[in-house]
Amino acid sequence: MTPNILSFIPLSGLPEVTADTDLTALLAKALNETAEVQPGDILVVTHKVISKAAGRVRELAAVTPSDEAKRIAGVSGKDPAMVQVIMDSSEKLYVCERGLLISERRDGWICCNAGVDASNAGGADRVILLPEDCDAQAKHISQALAKRGIDLPVIICDTHGRALRSGAAGVVVGSYGMQTIRPYIGLEDRDGRVMRSTMEAVADEIAGAATLVMGQGNEGIPAVLVRGFSYTPSEEDSASLRLPRKDRLYQIGKEKLR
Repeated sequence: MTPNILSFIPLSGLPEVTADTDLTALLAKALNETAEVQPGDILVVTHKVISKAAGRVRELAAVTPSDEAKRIAGVSGKDPAMVQVIMDSSEKLYVCERGLLISERRDGWICCNAGVDASNAGGADRVILLPEDCDAQAKHISQALAKRGIDLPVIICDTHGRALRSGAAGVVVGSYGMQTIRPYIGLEDRDGRVMRSTMEAVADEIAGAATLVMGQGNEGIPAVLVRGFSYTPSEEDSASLRLPRKDRLYQIGKEKLR
C-alpha cells in the first residue's frame, strides 16, 4: 500500500451562516478561491454550519419545558428548556454521573445531550441542534457541488467524547461518496499473520484530523479540504460506523429516563 501524504486545507473567511444562506454556493466559492479541487480530494464540513443553514437553531427563552423535561432537569441539574430541546431530538435518554445526559438519537447516533450545543450558536441563550439526517445532508452537498463541477465526497463532523478516555475528538455524523471503514480482514501483516478483526474507521480519522484544523473556539473555520488520502469511492453513508446494539460492550448510563 502506498503511504499517504495528507494535506488539510482550511476554508477560512466564510461569513456567518444563517437560515437564508445558500450553503452549497458558499462552499463552492470557498473551494474555488482556496484551492482548485483535485481528483481524490475530500470535503469535511462541521455540522454547525449545516444546522444553521437548515434553521436548526433554538432560542431557549422560546422553549416551553414539559413536566417530563422539568423532572429530568431536577435529576440532571440542567436547564429545563435545554432538557426539552434534548428530549425533542432523542429516541432514548439516560442520566449519567455529573448531570450528563446521554441520548440515543432517532438516527441511531449515541452522544451527549443529543448533540445539542451552545458554543458558537450566535447568542448566549441559543443552541444548535444536529441536522435531522446528516447522511442525507452530506449526499445533498456532494451532489449539489458535483452539479457545479466540484466532484468529491463529503463528511459531516462533530465532536464526541470517548468511553474511558478524557477529552472530545472529531467524528463522522454524516458521510457520502467514500467507504467509511477500511477492512483489513483476510490480509496479512508484515509477519505473514492473517488479520481476522481489524476494521479501520478511516472516515472518523479524517474527521478528527480536520477538526484539529477547524478548532473548537473562535477560529471560524467550518470546512476543510482533505488531499492525499487514497479512499475507496462508495455511495454508502455513515451507518457502518454505528455499532450494532448486540455488539456494544458498555452499558449506557445508570438510569433510563424515557
